[in-house]
Amino acid sequence: MILSVVLTGILAVYAYMYRRERGVRYFVWVMICRIVYTVAVILELNSDGLQAKLLFRQLENSSLIMTVPVMVLCVLDFRGMERWLKPKPRSALLAAFAAWTMLVWTDGSTGWINTSANIVDGYLMVSKSAFAIALNLMAYGILALCAFFLILFLRRARPDIRKPGMWLVAFGSLAFLAEIVKTSNPDWSAWLLPISAYTGFCAMAMLLIIMRNRLFSIVPMARDIVMESMEEGILIVNERGKIVDSNPLMDRLLSLSSEGKPVGRYVSELLGEWPNWLSACLENQHGRLEIGNEEQGAVKSYLVKVYPINETKRLGTVSLLVDITDKQRSLEQIARLNGMKDQLFTVVSHDIRDPLAVQVTVVEELELQQAVMDAESRELFMALGKQIRNSYELVENVLEWFRGQREGLMLHPQSLRISELLEDVFQAMQFKSEEKGVRLQSVVSEELLARADRETTMLILRNILSNAIKFSYRGGLVKVSAETEGDRVIVTIRDFGTGMDAQQLGALFDEARFHSRIGTEGEKGAGLGLLVSLQFARLGGGRIWADSRPGEGSAFHFALPKG
Repeated sequence: MILSVVLTGILAVYAYMYRRERGVRYFVWVMICRIVYTVAVILELNSDGLQAKLLFRQLENSSLIMTVPVMVLCVLDFRGMERWLKPKPRSALLAAFAAWTMLVWTDGSTGWINTSANIVDGYLMVSKSAFAIALNLMAYGILALCAFFLILFLRRARPDIRKPGMWLVAFGSLAFLAEIVKTSNPDWSAWLLPISAYTGFCAMAMLLIIMRNRLFSIVPMARDIVMESMEEGILIVNERGKIVDSNPLMDRLLSLSSEGKPVGRYVSELLGEWPNWLSACLENQHGRLEIGNEEQGAVKSYLVKVYPINETKRLGTVSLLVDITDKQRSLEQIARLNGMKDQLFTVVSHDIRDPLAVQVTVVEELELQQAVMDAESRELFMALGKQIRNSYELVENVLEWFRGQREGLMLHPQSLRISELLEDVFQAMQFKSEEKGVRLQSVVSEELLARADRETTMLILRNILSNAIKFSYRGGLVKVSAETEGDRVIVTIRDFGTGMDAQQLGALFDEARFHSRIGTEGEKGAGLGLLVSLQFARLGGGRIWADSRPGEGSAFHFALPKG
């Protein structure tokens, strides 16, 4: 029996080392009560007089009685029910069982506990009153509930601590089972009393389980390290909507002080101003929302993600809270910069493109008067006109590309006659084609219709035709055809110029870089024309692709929805 006391004491000392962890602080007191009980049993069995044995029996009963409230507190602490662990309810619980112990110590004058006491063969035999038996049954019922809630708690724990936790409950229950049997069969108390003391040997098995699985150190310590140090807020809610755990960041959001922890309270009390969050917690569903909260005079923005603990069983939810205040400010700053960018594009559009358009018009007017110029002036004028047109084309493509990057860009699709569009595009490209002696030919049926935005479609056709002329030889031909294919119209622009190899063709549609080659007569470009065309074709529900062979020319295909 002395060894049993020593083993129980070792377990108590080991638990005391981790007394600040959840549940362990009250487990220490459970072990202390067991030590007092075992010592009292040893003293009773080694005493001779009736009064001495009664004194130690009262000490045994007192330790058993006080085991009940500290066991209740231990379970409440494990389950995170902080509200019931506050000084007032805790003191009330301990006071109720302390009053019971007073009845035990005053039994000599009241007779409420024992109706008779005798020594038989050296053992103390007592008969309990109906009142005492009722109190004992109540105590055993409370301990059974504690074991039940501990088992529920462990069933929802991680698999690696579930099994050892169940063994702990089993070994810890043996002593109370012996007491139950002793109460139901008083005649057996002579040999059950030593056995109830010998159950202290279970402490060694419990100690080995705890140490091997590090239940006191790793599990609570890991919880504290993760919960207290993580930069995200966390809120764990059970299936009834009651908060079972949280960390400081979440407490700060809920505007709670250290004495007003949310643990033990219902989410309906604290999440009322965020109904979507509350609904996800109560209905055990996934949720994602952004919320705002004023803290110390500053508005903070948070992203909340709600995850069900188990989607098939209603076990509760875990809410993660991420501070996105800096990100939100960055997004607002980006929005302001985008607004400034749009204003800048508008200024560029009016202050650069419009004057260049006027210059192109003036050049076209002056071109009609080339006959009165001498050869040198005509050559300078032709070079100037070519430069102005190239600049205008570049600026036009740059601005259109920027316009395509803007969110919310609206196209206005309508039924268009392809042949009429080509007439307008051919007219716009007339000077460029005539300058190089390249003939533009259309074999598109006048009945063929497509549904597309007029301005962007003309831009695409103009850019592809411009490239076809650029890579055609002097005196060459650029041929435009079109045909229907299902619900699409395929426009093909074919030239018979330099063509491209497979590598050049593959790099042609790489949007990560601007790709430009020198034309047959040294024409240069920025590589924006095709990029802009790809972008607007995609926006309009179409696409562009090409096939080509070196020395045989290229064919660009432009698909449009059928009109």
